[in-house]
Amino acid sequence: MSETNIYRDTVEPTIAEVAESRPPRGFGAPERTRSHYERILALLRERGASGVLSSELYDSPNLFGRSPRNRISELRKDGHLIKTLSAGASTVRYVLLHENPSPTQRPPARPASTWQDRPRVTGLPLFDLTVRP
Repeated sequence: MSETNIYRDTVEPTIAEVAESRPPRGFGAPERTRSHYERILALLRERGASGVLSSELYDSPNLFGRSPRNRISELRKDGHLIKTLSAGASTVRYVLLHENPSPTQRPPARPASTWQDRPRVTGLPLFDLTVRP
């Protein structure tokens, strides 16, 4: 019994074809995460010194998103002072100590450039000699 390769006659896609088939990715958090950010900030305000358990945030992805620790990080970048306290083996408690009255606004996500848009000169002789299709 001979084995035939049904894929033998197929043509491998070029790098450019693969790059075009991928959806563009923006920089920073997607705009839909803004509501998660605001809900987490509102919950931290409401709870005050008692804080919010990370498990509470992860148990409600429809309200706080699937990556609430990323929103906590964004809150910190915007100038809010948030303390992290251990509350168990894999759980932490976030406590809002000080709120920044004028946080910086995050710019909207912009589409990522593809490798074709980037300059091809790297300053490295071996890499600069490489020509991409």
